[in-house]
Amino acid sequence: MLWWDDGNYLEDIIEQACEELGVQLKIAEETPLQLRADAVDGEQVWYVPHVKEPEETEGDYDWFRDIKHTGGEVEMSIEDLTVHAFERGQLDAWELRATTQTDDPTKRREIARILHDKLTGGQLPTLEQLRTQIVTGGYTDPVAFILENGWGDIKDDPGTIEQMQDLLTSEGVDAVANEDEPVGIVEATRRWAVAEWLIHSGADAEAFPSKYRTETAGDHDLPELKSLLNNTTSAGLLADRFLGDTVWPDIIEDIDEPWELADCIVDAALERRLWEKWHTAFDAGDYEECLTHAEQRHDALLGSEDYRGTYRGGYGPESPWTQTWEQAAEVARLAHQLDTWNERSTDDVVSLYADPDDGTWQIDDAVLNLVVAGEPESELPESHPAVDTLDDLRTQLQSDYVAYLEDLGDLVTETVEDGAPFVEEKHSYQFFTKESDGLESGQTVAIFVIDALRLDLARRLADELREYVATLPADAPEFAIDEDVWLGTLPSETEFGKAALTPGEIQMFDVSLVDGELQPRRNNRRVTTNRRESLLDGDGWTVTRDEDDGWQSTRVAYFKNDLDNIGEKELSDLERLLAQRVDSLAEFIGEKIEQGEWDQAYILTDHGFVLLPETVTPEKISRPSGTTDSGRRWISGEGMGEDAPGVLLDDSARLGYLDADVRILASPLKRFSKQGVGDARFYHGGLLPQEFVLDFISITRD
Repeated sequence: MLWWDDGNYLEDIIEQACEELGVQLKIAEETPLQLRADAVDGEQVWYVPHVKEPEETEGDYDWFRDIKHTGGEVEMSIEDLTVHAFERGQLDAWELRATTQTDDPTKRREIARILHDKLTGGQLPTLEQLRTQIVTGGYTDPVAFILENGWGDIKDDPGTIEQMQDLLTSEGVDAVANEDEPVGIVEATRRWAVAEWLIHSGADAEAFPSKYRTETAGDHDLPELKSLLNNTTSAGLLADRFLGDTVWPDIIEDIDEPWELADCIVDAALERRLWEKWHTAFDAGDYEECLTHAEQRHDALLGSEDYRGTYRGGYGPESPWTQTWEQAAEVARLAHQLDTWNERSTDDVVSLYADPDDGTWQIDDAVLNLVVAGEPESELPESHPAVDTLDDLRTQLQSDYVAYLEDLGDLVTETVEDGAPFVEEKHSYQFFTKESDGLESGQTVAIFVIDALRLDLARRLADELREYVATLPADAPEFAIDEDVWLGTLPSETEFGKAALTPGEIQMFDVSLVDGELQPRRNNRRVTTNRRESLLDGDGWTVTRDEDDGWQSTRVAYFKNDLDNIGEKELSDLERLLAQRVDSLAEFIGEKIEQGEWDQAYILTDHGFVLLPETVTPEKISRPSGTTDSGRRWISGEGMGEDAPGVLLDDSARLGYLDADVRILASPLKRFSKQGVGDARFYHGGLLPQEFVLDFISITRD
C-alpha cells in the first residue's frame, strides 16, 4: 500500500494502524524513490508525507505503477479522511471539506490540527461541531466563543460571517439573523445571552424585544453563559466584561425588586442597581437585611468550589467584584454589631466581651478583617457606585468603633467602681495551680507563650489549628482543641503578665510597690526575665525562643514576642501583619504538635491590646502628684489623690495579687505622658477588656 498524504497530518494515525495490524511501515524521509531501494518482503505500507506531484512520473512511466496491481495506492489528506469518517453524511462532509481549503499554510495547519484532534479523540464528533471548531479556531460552542473572544481572529469575509450566523442561529440565537457585520453579531449574541440569564432568573420575558426572547425561556435549561463560566479559564476577564458594561439598563430599572435577580451575574446595570438598593437600606439602618443581600450577591459572584479547588459558575474569590460584596457583608455585620452590642442583658463585662457566640470581641475581629481586606472597589470601573461609597462606610465604622470603645470603657469603670467584679474569674497567675493535673501528670507538655495574643486573634488561631489537625493523615493522633477565658494580670503589660505565668503557689505571687516602683513578685522576689526562666527551669521546664532548638525535652516552654513587637514598632499595614503572624503561628504550632507528639499543649498570652484606627491619636494626660511609677496606661503611688485619673484598683478590688494602689485608664483615647513613650495607636496596660481579658488554648492528644 502506497499512501500519499498532503501535509503530513496522518503519519501518527497510519503508524498506529500499522502497529495494530502487524504491518511494516516505511516512511519516505527525503524522496519517494527511496522506498524502492529494497525488495518488498511481506505486507508493507509506504508512506509519503506530501501530495503526489506531476514530477513523480516521467513521461508515461510511473515509478509506482506496479503498486496499483500488487497492493494499492491511496491519495488521501486529513480532510479527505474526514469525509470518509462520515459515511452517512458525506454530502455535508464534502461541503465541510470545501470550507477547509485555504491557501494560508498557517490556517491549514490549524484546521488540520483540529481535525486530527477530533478524529483521534475516541468519540467521533458531529459535523456541526467540526464546522464550529474550524470556523472559531477550536471552540465547540459558537456562543461561548463569541462571548469570550468577541469576533476574535475569525475572518470577516461574507462567507465566514454567514457561516457564523448559521452556527449561532442553530444554537437558538435568533437575534443575529439580520446582522451582517461582526460587531453587530457580537453585540446581539451578548445581549441574547444576558437576556436569557435574566429571564431564567425571573425577569419577565415579555419585557425584552422578541428576537431576544423567542424560544429562549423554554428551550434552554440553563443560560449559555453559565456553561461558559463553568469551563472558562478567564473568569476574571469575563467579570470585567459582563459587569463592566450595562446591557439591559431600561429593563432592569423597571424591575420592582432587583434582589429577586441577584443570582444573575452578567449585567452591570443589575450590579449597579443592586448596590444602590443595598446602600439605601444601609443608610436606613437595615443592617441585617444588608448582610443577607450582600452574602447572596457574594455567593452568586463567587460560584461553587469543586474538589480540585476550582470555582465554577462564577468569578471566584480573587475577583474584585466578589471581594467588594464580601466586604459589604463585613460592613453590614459590623454595623449591626456596633448598633446592638449594648442591648445584651448582662452586667458581667467579661461575659459581655468574651462570650464565644455573642461577645463583643467579634467587633474587634470584624474591624481587623475590614482593614485587612483593603479596598477591593479600587479595582472596579469608576462608574460602579461602590467606588464612591464603600470607603466612606469604612471610615464611618471605624469612627463608630472608637465610640464603642469609649462606651465600653465607661461600662468597665462603672462595673469596677460598683464592687469587685472579677472575683469569680480565673486569673493568669493561678494557671500553674489550676492546670496542675495537665502540667504535672508525667505527660509530654508544651507551653507556647505568645506575647499580645488578643482574644480575637487567639480564637482565630484556635480555629486555624482545628483546620490543621483535621487535615492530618487518618493514622495520625487525634487532638482536641479547647478554649477558656482567663484574666491577665493588671496592669496589662508584659512585665506583669509574663511574671504571672510562672510556677508556684497562688498566694506567693503579688504585684507590689517597692521603693516607689511597681513590681511583679514571686516568693517575695521580683520576677525578672532571668528569674522567670529560673523558676521554670526549677520546675522541670526547658525554656526556648528558638523554633528548632530545645524541643527534645518532655516539658518545653516556648516564648515569642512577634505580635507585641509588630504593634510596638507601629509598622505599616499593621492589621495585615498581625493577621499574617497568626496564620504562621498556626502552621508552626500545628507542626510542633504533630512532630513532637505532645500529649498536652497550651497556648497562653500575657495581655491583649487596643488598636485604634490610623486617624485617631490618644490624648496625653499628665501624671498627678504622688505618682511614683507609671506606664502608658497606669500610674501607681502612695499619695495619689481621689481625683486622679483612671479607675482605682486597691484592696477593695479583691484581685488577690495586687498589693498597691494602682490607677488604670479605661478610656481608649487617653494615655499618660511618659518620657520615651511616643504616640501610638497600638497599646496595652489599661483596663479595656481587649487589654486584659484573654483566651487560653489547650490542645490534648486523645
